[in-house]
Amino acid sequence: MAVFIAVAYFVILILVVGFIARRKIKNVNDFTKASQGLGWITITFAFTLIPLGAGHTLSLWESAPTLGASVMWWGIVTGGIFLPIMMLWLGPLIRQTGLNTMPEILEGVLGKTFGRLNAGVNIATWTGIGASETLATATAIYGLSDGTLPFFPWCIVIALVLIIGYVIFGGMLQLAWLNIVNAIVMIAGSYLGMFLLTGWLAANVGGWEGIKGVYESAGTVDMLQSFNLGNQGMWFQVIIPVAVLHITAGAVGQNMCSPFFAAKSDEDCRKGVFLGAFFNTMASIPWIVMALVAATPIVSAFLFSSGDFDAKLSPIRLAITALPKPIVGILMVSLLCATLSTGGATIMANANILTNDIFKRALNPKMTDATKMKLMRWSIVICGLLFALPALLNAVIFPVFLWCFSFGIPVFVVYIMGLKVRINKPAGWATIIVAYVVNFWWTFWTPAWATGPLSLNMYPVTIVSLVLGIILPFVIPGGETPFLKQRSMADIKKINEA
Repeated sequence: MAVFIAVAYFVILILVVGFIARRKIKNVNDFTKASQGLGWITITFAFTLIPLGAGHTLSLWESAPTLGASVMWWGIVTGGIFLPIMMLWLGPLIRQTGLNTMPEILEGVLGKTFGRLNAGVNIATWTGIGASETLATATAIYGLSDGTLPFFPWCIVIALVLIIGYVIFGGMLQLAWLNIVNAIVMIAGSYLGMFLLTGWLAANVGGWEGIKGVYESAGTVDMLQSFNLGNQGMWFQVIIPVAVLHITAGAVGQNMCSPFFAAKSDEDCRKGVFLGAFFNTMASIPWIVMALVAATPIVSAFLFSSGDFDAKLSPIRLAITALPKPIVGILMVSLLCATLSTGGATIMANANILTNDIFKRALNPKMTDATKMKLMRWSIVICGLLFALPALLNAVIFPVFLWCFSFGIPVFVVYIMGLKVRINKPAGWATIIVAYVVNFWWTFWTPAWATGPLSLNMYPVTIVSLVLGIILPFVIPGGETPFLKQRSMADIKKINEA
């Protein structure tokens, strides 16, 4: 029953929306930027669902048995800090450049070599995120099959087909329209599933009070306190990393920024900020609650054989065990709404960079629009296959996010300095190279003395990026006018010449 519900929902929705959107696609600009015609509602939902996916679901429920309810701060910080910063400030800046991709903008800040290097790094790092979305989508497929369909490889294969289908027909327009519908379904379905656990819990483990009692008897009741601001681990392992990594990596990531390239106006970027923050903040709570319930010994005994507890699958097993089949279907559909929106945006962003910045701008500048449009759809398939490789390795998601997102920290500092303050290419290169060396050092050979918060790679990378990125442009000779000022000066020159 659950499989039929999901298949009916996604196949019909994707095909119908994709068919309608495809009829409006006349060229590659329509496909990647919706002809810069997206209004505030489509921009709000197109952007709001992109940071969700595995970050708000699988990553958090996988970490909840260790970090507790404090992982809810991922959603709170993303919705309350990251979204407003992007929608009110950074999004309009992207639109004002008038360019097509983030590597194009970074080329204006650090030169052609860095623009092309960033194109490769962007695809590589966000492939890790795409793999995470593939795993989360595959987890939902596993739940839909009552655990009978093998997770590897069949759930992964089905997940890739769904992610590719999310954007391949109508591009940005298809993604934006699908996200409007799926945002509502996502919130309604996940909260319905969480609330309907009440009956099963009452019949088998003493209800919600029984769950609380398990944590109290184990002396770990603080695991249920999401707003325990005195918990240093919560600050240094969740709140600060989420804020820094989302803002920095998101601001220079093509997938996060793609809706703003398609915006009709600066006001359309900003208008839906409160609506977007609400949806983004609320999305993770049901999954974390279900993970904390499933992690208790009294519940996990119903879900797993002795010693077989799997944090990645625990909420899914809980749903299969405790909920009626139609509700399991609705719950898994809500999970797919989150993961497919992020996976779809990521695969499209990588394909856009591969087509625009590598195939066309680097290899064949004279490529026609028709050829570029054909390559765009093939690039979506290629990037989807790249997602499959790390997904099949079954990596733990939280560290993947920390590592992949850390690559954006030095780029963000250099990007903001170059856009608004001062372009200095030697200083920018020095900042990024040193920060990347530190990132690899801390990720794979963490110094023995780096304990506590300093053991996380993002802290040394952030310190190095800020110190070098802000100071070096004023120390090393060769400073230039900031990029946005250059653009506005060029526009004024064109007007005067006309």
